Amino acid sequence: MSKFLPFALLSLLLAGCESMPSMKERVRDRFAAVVPKVSVYEGDSRTVYLAAQAAFKRLDYTVTRASVGGLRIEAASRINTSVAFRDSRQLIAVVKIGEVGPNQSEVTLQLREQLEGEGLGGASELALREHGFYETYFAVLQQVLAEEAAVGAAKKN
Repeated sequence: MSKFLPFALLSLLLAGCESMPSMKERVRDRFAAVVPKVSVYEGDSRTVYLAAQAAFKRLDYTVTRASVGGLRIEAASRINTSVAFRDSRQLIAVVKIGEVGPNQSEVTLQLREQLEGEGLGGASELALREHGFYETYFAVLQQVLAEEAAVGAAKKN
């Protein structure tokens, strides 16, 4: 019995190794370009552009840059500071809008987190693959567009 115990433990330990990503895959994923999240909405690009700005304001983001010609918006969250970790963090959101069909616009959103702290050796920036803000922003944008459509329909009647 005692002869088989080390073998049994080793086989249990190695049983899940095939499902684990290799070191090479983890490094490649870490340095690969972050693909922005995309969502399509009903409305021309100008209408969606104005609604996108309103969505940022509802989420308490400050629009720092807006380009009507390029249909691009950059917005920043509040700066969150931590006394315990002696650092500060801020999310930067970049939205690009383009028409993809008749009365349809595509919205791409990419988030970056800016970090600054004593232990970090200065400032750094990290593009975020996953964050809850992606879903939240797209939901608020849809809500703003729905409200504007309802107001437009009420004006016609």
